Amino acid sequence: MRESVRKIGLIGAGLWAITEDKINELVKELVDKGDISKEEGKKAIQDMLEERKKQKLDLEKKISEKIQESISKTDAFTKKDMHELESRIETLEEEIQRIKNKEKMFFK
Repeated sequence: MRESVRKIGLIGAGLWAITEDKINELVKELVDKGDISKEEGKKAIQDMLEERKKQKLDLEKKISEKIQESISKTDAFTKKDMHELESRIETLEEEIQRIKNKEKMFFK
């Protein structure tokens, strides 16, 4: 029983890295040994799969945050920067065109 509890603890610690087949195999082993019932096994599988999904999403979020943090610390030129510059260029081009139109009217 103590070994089974240890296995479940280890599964929970790195659940995101374990395949569904491995989860099923480990739970089946616990059911076969009589450490848990079939119903408990089904519930354990469901809980572990949900936790696995949660851990995976959390890991992806943390990785994304670290990447964004690293990018913000560098002098990298981002898409946002490019869009801001494009917007400023458009504004300047419009202003230049207005000035040209005024000159044409003034110097006619």
